[in-house]
Amino acid sequence: MSHNKIILTLVTLFLSFGNLFAKDYDSTHELPEVKQPDKHRVFLRLTDGFGTLYIPEKDYTRNEDISGYAVRNTPISGFDLYSFSQQIPKFDATSSGRELEYRNQDKFRFFYETRNLVNVGKPASDDVYRTKFSEKQNSVGFAYFHPLTPNFNVGASLRYTTVDQLTKTNPFSQSLVGNNFIYAISPRDAEMSAKGFVPGVHLEFKPLRWFEIHLGQQFYMLKGSESRPTIFLAAGGGASAGGAIFESADVTYTGTKQNLDFVFRFSSWFATKWGYSRERMLVRSSNPLSIGSGFSAANSVSYALWNGAQTQKFDLTALNLTFEFSKSFGE
Repeated sequence: MSHNKIILTLVTLFLSFGNLFAKDYDSTHELPEVKQPDKHRVFLRLTDGFGTLYIPEKDYTRNEDISGYAVRNTPISGFDLYSFSQQIPKFDATSSGRELEYRNQDKFRFFYETRNLVNVGKPASDDVYRTKFSEKQNSVGFAYFHPLTPNFNVGASLRYTTVDQLTKTNPFSQSLVGNNFIYAISPRDAEMSAKGFVPGVHLEFKPLRWFEIHLGQQFYMLKGSESRPTIFLAAGGGASAGGAIFESADVTYTGTKQNLDFVFRFSSWFATKWGYSRERMLVRSSNPLSIGSGFSAANSVSYALWNGAQTQKFDLTALNLTFEFSKSFGE
């Protein structure tokens, strides 16, 4: 489903829910009496998302091709140019998340969040790398929301977050050398793990008892490491060859996550949240290490320094649907 169709669906549902609830909660189109917050309330949220994904490995493979040509110290061929043109594309992506939250007087909030994100694979004709990307993100944290008015809250949050990304690629290539075709594959599992604290700021508008608007921005400042073991295999003309390279580095994972959500409360215990989110992160490497068969010590250092100096981008734009269940206790 395209983004335009999803946006049209959200607008239609927004209008239909507005008409539906106007009959039950706001027949005079006046602000209803604000419900007092519960002393204790527990929330369970289940979220599914669909969006567009730009993964860090896309930048890395492009920079890797350039560094490979430089280290090899041989003329760039037409096949090299063709290979460089075959980059990892952007992907559609799906996500699923779970959140458990406890609130005291709606001001003090403690939560645990988890999200799994995967790319939607493309045919080999559109992605010669045959990329499979997955991410697991877990957060535990707390927040304080201050009611400036009965219908407007301002909040601040702090999370401890871990991010684990795995990118599997297995590019296949063939080239004509003399009268022989040479076939090559180079499978790789690129892993990145980072963790750290994520502060955030939030706004909550509650114009109606059954309708809310939430806005937020989180600031990621994580540190971790990455590794890329790669195997090279080639065959053709009655001969075969192979090799391997191992790369690793320390990384920083920094950026922002922004969200806009529309909340429709069907009852005191059930609500849906229709939202839009944008994540823009940068992965920067330091202390790179590169060890490869056929590489001299000098070339290994040059190769590692070039790749380690490059910046990689993670970008996710998504539309999300959340089902929220809650229960108050200790009145």
